[in-house]
Amino acid sequence: MTDRFRSQCRLLRACALVVFVGLFLLLAMGMVGLPWRMATDMPEGWSTRALLSVVRFLPGLGYLWALWAVQRALGDLAAGRLFHPTVARAMRQIGIGVLAGALLNVFAVTNLSRWIAGGQGGYLYFDLSGIVLRVVGAALVLLARLVDQARALQAELDEIP
Repeated sequence: MTDRFRSQCRLLRACALVVFVGLFLLLAMGMVGLPWRMATDMPEGWSTRALLSVVRFLPGLGYLWALWAVQRALGDLAAGRLFHPTVARAMRQIGIGVLAGALLNVFAVTNLSRWIAGGQGGYLYFDLSGIVLRVVGAALVLLARLVDQARALQAELDEIP
């Protein structure tokens, strides 16, 4: 890998880390402060609002995990670690994080919020971005398997004299 590529990886890793910390702080502030300013049609009571804020926080954990995997992979590439294992691991972890966040957003947040709020609302949340993220997350997991298989095949071929 070239020095320019490594420096770009270091720079992008720093940017990804700043974004990760900023988003984590925003999510944490939402857990602490924003639920008390939610819609007025929700049932009164601190415990209900706190529980709703926890449920709404869950998809963010998947997305943050994916972002953490991105910055970790960039750090590995900047350090000159092997390309194939780094890319395969990053694709798998990013895919799982994005898939988990999108699934939690569509199924868990929608249904748990409806249940906590007293049965109001629908059973599914058909959000275009959530659907696309689920497909992209699943594709990344499958592509990571392909990279792993290619690496294993290359190792076999390298052993042939």
